Amino acid sequence: MFIKTDQCLGVGVNFRNEIGNDIIHHINEIDFIEVNTERFFVDKNNLHLDKILKKIPLVLHGLTLSVGADQPIEQTYLDNLSSTLSSVNCAWFSEHISMTSINGIEVRALMPVSFNEDSIERIVNKTKTIMSKTDKNFLLENITYYYSMPNSKMNEAAFITEVIERSDCGMLLDVNNLYVNSINHHYDPYDFLEQIPKERIVEVHLAGCDYRYDMLVDTHASQIKKEVLELFKYLCSNADIKGVVIERDSNLDSFSDLIDEVRLVRDILKKNSRARN
Repeated sequence: MFIKTDQCLGVGVNFRNEIGNDIIHHINEIDFIEVNTERFFVDKNNLHLDKILKKIPLVLHGLTLSVGADQPIEQTYLDNLSSTLSSVNCAWFSEHISMTSINGIEVRALMPVSFNEDSIERIVNKTKTIMSKTDKNFLLENITYYYSMPNSKMNEAAFITEVIERSDCGMLLDVNNLYVNSINHHYDPYDFLEQIPKERIVEVHLAGCDYRYDMLVDTHASQIKKEVLELFKYLCSNADIKGVVIERDSNLDSFSDLIDEVRLVRDILKKNSRARN
C-alpha cells in the first residue's frame, strides 16, 4: 500500500552544472535540490554538488528508464539505481511516463505512450520492479506530448490514474506540462485535476513555456506563466504537496530571477496549504 512520505521539503530548483556556484551562494534561499538520477551513475566527483548536498536535501529525477517501452529494464540500469539509492540520501525519486529508448536505440527525447491497456500493463510491471528495490517513494511524472500516439483508447487523465493506482506509486505532477497539454490538445486542466488521484501527488514541477511554430512548448527557459501559477494555487488548496521544483534549463544568466520565483512559489504553497488545513 502506498504511504506518502511525511517529509515536506518546500521549494527547490533542478541542479545544473552551470548554476552550481549560484546555488551555493544562495543556499539559504533554496529548500532542496533535484538532480537527474543518472548523474550519480557516472559523475562521482562534482564539487559543487557535493557542497550543496551537505547543506540541503535531495530528490532524484530520472530521464532514461523508458517505462513505456516494450522492453524490460536493463539490468545495468537496475544495478546502478540500486547502488545510487543505497549510497545517496534522497527523500524520494521519480521518472517520466514516457519512452526514451526503443529496441536499444536512444531517442534523446521523452516520447509519449499510447493511452491504452497494453501501455498500462507495461508501465505498472516496470514500476513494481523499481519499487521492489527500495522503500523510498517512487513517483511517475506526466509529460508534455505534441502529438497523440496511435491506438490510444482513453484520455490522458484516465490513463495516468490507472497507471498510478495500479502501480501503487506516487505522482510527480508537472503543472506546466498539464497546462501546455491542455492548450495544445484542447481540454480543461481543472477537469484533469479533478480526475487524477490528488492524494498520491508528492512533488510538483513548475516551469516556463513559450509559443513555437503556433504551438505551446515546454521550454524550461522563461518565467512561470500566470495561468500555470493559478493552476498551482488551486492544486495547493486541494492536495498535500511535499515539494515543488522550479525547472530552469536555459536563460540562467540572471539567477536572481529564479530566486524570486522560488520566493513567490513558496509563498503560494504556504498560503494555500494553510487554507486547505
